[in-house]
Amino acid sequence: MALPRGASACYLPGMTIKMLASAILTVCLCVAGSVAAPAAEPPGPRESTSLAERLKAGLKARLPQEFAYADRVAALVEEGVLPVKLVDTAFAWARQKGVPYPFPYFRRVLEIQASLIGIEI
Repeated sequence: MALPRGASACYLPGMTIKMLASAILTVCLCVAGSVAAPAAEPPGPRESTSLAERLKAGLKARLPQEFAYADRVAALVEEGVLPVKLVDTAFAWARQKGVPYPFPYFRRVLEIQASLIGIEI
């Protein structure tokens, strides 16, 4: 098979030098990116935030009764009365609402879900 005029022996039909260089660069960057960065260590016990702090900050608590409610929910989770999965799903749902102040939504949905399994907050 004859090569087109000016082509080298490593010619691939339809592939220009720029395309070949781009493909090689992409492969090199992918390999370098996956090898170069070591995995980050998980936060230690002193660096982790408590459930109460996460609720207060993530739900933008601003009133004293909201701070007290977040502390109460965290205490019920620690005591094993309230499932942490229930709190996490209510937290995520309230934040996904896209409202500037998600705490009332969290409180309402958590109370409804907890009452369905017989827990009063």
